[in-house]
Amino acid sequence: MEAILDRISGGFTAMDWWLILVWSLFGALIMRRMTQLPVVVGLAFVADTITPYFLRIATGVTPDFAFDLMLARLDGRGGLVLLSTLFIYFVLIGLLFTLKGRFRS
Repeated sequence: MEAILDRISGGFTAMDWWLILVWSLFGALIMRRMTQLPVVVGLAFVADTITPYFLRIATGVTPDFAFDLMLARLDGRGGLVLLSTLFIYFVLIGLLFTLKGRFRS
């Protein structure tokens, strides 16, 4: 169990956590009903996947190399980290949406 937790915690960088936070907030704000949660999580995950591509292009990396780095990020992290990212998105967007409903007047 400890090896699994080490692999999951080692799979996230500081940029990953910022992207998860930003896209979760955005996803919770655009949701109108809780039934939209799977679609919003899917959109947030896609945005989380392609954001580093555009960040690298903005810093001067060539598009083909930036695309290779984006795909390597998905391959190198392993399936366990990707599944835990989806789980984090589901939980965080669901909680933020619930909190949004509680503070709505």
